Amino acid sequence: MESLRFLFGVILPYVAVIVFLLGMIWRFLTWKKLASPPMTLFPASTSGGSPTLNTIKESVFFSSLFKGDRLLWIIAWIFHLVLVLIILGHLRVFTNIDQLLMSLGMSEDAILAMSTGAGGAAGVIILAATVLLLVRRLAIPRVREITGFADYLALLLIGAIIITGNIMRFGPEHFDLVLTREYFADLATFRNFTDIAALQNGTFVLHMSLAFLLIMCMPFSKLLHFGGIFFTHQLIRK
Repeated sequence: MESLRFLFGVILPYVAVIVFLLGMIWRFLTWKKLASPPMTLFPASTSGGSPTLNTIKESVFFSSLFKGDRLLWIIAWIFHLVLVLIILGHLRVFTNIDQLLMSLGMSEDAILAMSTGAGGAAGVIILAATVLLLVRRLAIPRVREITGFADYLALLLIGAIIITGNIMRFGPEHFDLVLTREYFADLATFRNFTDIAALQNGTFVLHMSLAFLLIMCMPFSKLLHFGGIFFTHQLIRK
């Protein structure tokens, strides 16, 4: 058991970071080779605004999706909005934002209540959105036809990460933020590998292992659409 904890809690994070960085380099080089095709549209459009502003608008508000499928737009926009909030909430692990909030007048109890309430609500909402996206892929024939194994795997992996995160939040043993900070501090400084207290929590190890697997898959999957849109959308606009 200890060897498995070490494998998934210590070795896997370093492997995931290396695979992610190499994968992102490969992906960016691939995107960079996407030169504009030698074609022109005549007459050229004089409306539509700046291509950069249009790309930002598309990436933030999903304008094209809104025009094509309103229901999917609602689910996807809620999913991505809550995901951003969850990522911002996880910054507590890596930053001293608690001290900043206390300097603004918030007490430790208020910060904990905000984290518990907002984090708990976000965990429930994003899980519901993930289930709806999965059901949509299974229930609508035209969507099911263009859905591959990798698409299902990504949704299931995201769902498993959310479920294990919710278990740590709502379960009988609420996971300690201090232990999480110590875990990542030990990984960042390459020390104390044999005595990391956080790895004694099986749910935490499972949650982090799934998250690191998702990070490894990201450069090679459709999950990277948040970066690819800035390349492909600009190319289309040209």
